[in-house]
Amino acid sequence: MRVMFSTYLKIYWGTSMQNLEKLKKVLDSKIKTDEPLEKHTTLKIGGPARLYLEAESEKVLKEGVSLARTYNVPFFIIGEGSNLLIHEKGFRGLVIRNKVIGIKVKDKKVWVKTGTKLQDLIDFLIENGLVGMQKMAGIPGTVGGAIYGNAGAYGQTISDCLVRVKVFDGQKVKRISKSRCGFGYRDSIFKRSDLMLLEAEFDFEKDSKIDLRKEANEVLEMRFKKYRPEILCPGSFFKNILASDLSPRQLKKISKEKIVYGKIPAGYLLEEVGAKGAQKGKIKIADYHANLFMNLGKGKATDFYKLAEKYKKKVKEKFGIELEPEVQLVGFKKKIAVLGFGIEGKDLVKFLLKKGADITILDQKEEKELDFGEIDKSRIKLITGKDYLSGELGNFDIIFRSPGVYRYLPELVKAEEKGVEISSANKLFFDLCPAKVIGVTGTKGKGTTASLIYQILKSAGKDVYLAGNIGKPYLELLPKLKKSSWVVLELSSFQLIDMDKSPQIAVVLNITVDHLDWHKDREEYVEAKTHIVKHQKKNDSAVINADYKESKSFSKLTKAQIIFFSKNSLDKKFKENLLLRGEHNLENAAAAVSVAKILNIPDKIILETLSKFKGLEHRLELVGKVKGISFYNDSFATGPQPTIAAIKSFEEPTTVILGGSEKGLDYADLGEIIARKDSVKCVILIGEVAPKIKRALAKAGFQGKVLELGKSKISVIVKKAFSKTPKGGVVLLSPAAASFDMFENYKDRGKQF
Repeated sequence: MRVMFSTYLKIYWGTSMQNLEKLKKVLDSKIKTDEPLEKHTTLKIGGPARLYLEAESEKVLKEGVSLARTYNVPFFIIGEGSNLLIHEKGFRGLVIRNKVIGIKVKDKKVWVKTGTKLQDLIDFLIENGLVGMQKMAGIPGTVGGAIYGNAGAYGQTISDCLVRVKVFDGQKVKRISKSRCGFGYRDSIFKRSDLMLLEAEFDFEKDSKIDLRKEANEVLEMRFKKYRPEILCPGSFFKNILASDLSPRQLKKISKEKIVYGKIPAGYLLEEVGAKGAQKGKIKIADYHANLFMNLGKGKATDFYKLAEKYKKKVKEKFGIELEPEVQLVGFKKKIAVLGFGIEGKDLVKFLLKKGADITILDQKEEKELDFGEIDKSRIKLITGKDYLSGELGNFDIIFRSPGVYRYLPELVKAEEKGVEISSANKLFFDLCPAKVIGVTGTKGKGTTASLIYQILKSAGKDVYLAGNIGKPYLELLPKLKKSSWVVLELSSFQLIDMDKSPQIAVVLNITVDHLDWHKDREEYVEAKTHIVKHQKKNDSAVINADYKESKSFSKLTKAQIIFFSKNSLDKKFKENLLLRGEHNLENAAAAVSVAKILNIPDKIILETLSKFKGLEHRLELVGKVKGISFYNDSFATGPQPTIAAIKSFEEPTTVILGGSEKGLDYADLGEIIARKDSVKCVILIGEVAPKIKRALAKAGFQGKVLELGKSKISVIVKKAFSKTPKGGVVLLSPAAASFDMFENYKDRGKQF
């Protein structure tokens, strides 16, 4: 069974009646309307499918998928429905029943259509003396469903003898080798992609010494003791747990004898919290096995779901282990909160509304201050103002926090303890994105480096997108992305702090210190950044700045291939062609060149891009010259390190404008650099942190002029800077502080300058 939407969200996908009618008209006689799905599932539970198509040929199967995508109609594909729990309200979309069957054999090679019953394949293999799947006898469902979930039993899995699969991506048929299928324990890449399985090719062994029928019958006997033929049950509801996935603290709570073949049975965990025999309505957990949820007849899907959620929560409370369903859930809504309605929050709300989610927006601003744009306010609930977190957050199923919202707010921690899932738009994007991701983090330089990588890839003809803090909102991109696409993301510590996935190419720039007004300490800030490499795989790449001790330490935390870069080892031809000014931009260029090299982009394209790239707005941006004096806007420098880099970029007589709002930063190093830099003739101090910077300058022995202008208008500040700067000199706005005491944000500060 292939569900064409995120089982991660488990929200109901809706679509317009207009689109459904268009699709119905095109498919015409082939399609049924309001087909009861309960008769197509093992559980005998499920409301109607608005549109239902039975496909007995690959042609019809592919036609249904292509048209559903064309008319933007949500759809999923079922085999025998053995692994489905469908809401009694049904599914407002297209359900396609895969009835394409057939088995061919030549020597030890076997080709099988994915609509074929798994048991029919196993019987065929036994009759032909082929070894490898006989212990999987009795597993219900089709070959396609088994590959989708990498089904297995008693030491055998369907992927063991698989060679490759034939798939349809909505446009064309492809063949994918086993190594690219991402098989894991009850997992495959097909759970996260839009690829539809059509046919599988296997290569089995023959062994006349093994009595295949006897082994299969022994397994069937054991299986029927557990899964009695007369009960309506989808098999084990929850996956067993891999012991290797647990922390030592979690493993301490598990009896060692319960770990079998490296796995902890979900049934054992459920039994320990009293699940055996529990019942809700007509849904009951078996008296003899705590992971068997049964429909006693006329049961409701919502009762089934609530019973499973109740004991999932109890297991989490006792063992700290999150059980994951093997059964696919269709049509269940989640109560979702979006915490923070900024740019990313707005992108998320738009995305979720299209999926039919029930959404509550929580924001500390008053409703009249929020910009809803084209979002229909009647479809959302609002909780705004200073008391926006005073309600019971534990009533939500998922809370998506915006990057500016601290991950460990007491209210969020309390909700999480009650079983609420805390997520983010960023985490959702990584779960749903079919493309490969290049993620860039560092204390400063992220935006410039990400933009430079994007420009190089674009010049090389790649299907590439720049998204996130710069570029387009990333959830908005999802419909455009293909497996061959690349997405370049600037990733801050705010976004990385709770990430459980890492990009295929992770770029680690300078790690110094910042945002101590948000993070509890420096250790938490650095730890948050490490998630960009922590979850990488061995075929991924970690591109790491070797000039910073903290950055270099990230190399010990990843399984990926490590590529170190340094501004000192950047090839001379790249340095000479770099249009950007400043030593720090050599670091950014070195990182971008390293990524380009991984992707085998020719030097000619890299050089052309470096020679044309002007950098980003508010990042050491030359905004104009007046009477021989150059004005540089570096408003994005909200901490000491980027300001130090900016000051080092100039040898001309320089007036620096410093200061802004307080965020707990140390200015001692900045003071010393300015004191040693002869080109800095005058410092103009503004904003809340002006006294703090003034003390740092005095302690370092700065001999130039220091003028304090407080919270004067920017026009007054700029005129004063101009009057103190000699012809041929530079006026540099590089505040080394946040902007919120005097401006809306750093962009507003830069524009006013």
